[in-house]
Amino acid sequence: MTEKEICKRHGEVSVWVVCKHVGNGSADTVIFSEKRDALCFGCACDAENLTESDVVFMCEECLKDFTAKLMIDSQTFANLKDRVKGIEHLK
Repeated sequence: MTEKEICKRHGEVSVWVVCKHVGNGSADTVIFSEKRDALCFGCACDAENLTESDVVFMCEECLKDFTAKLMIDSQTFANLKDRVKGIEHLK
């Protein structure tokens, strides 16, 4: 079952668990998993040590917006492959 929350911009939406860097928009990378979580590279490398204070819920539509910005900012396909991984899990 997918968790639903109310987003001020998008209304009732599915949410993802994301690291605080993705959640506040400061991440320059994002790695998605089939478990509906998204972490920056640094947090993904140390995922077993993340605590509740390291993660937040993020609206799926806001996450798509953030990912689109990362993709646009990457400017080249080579850079894109290093910045966004597992995008197939973000429907």
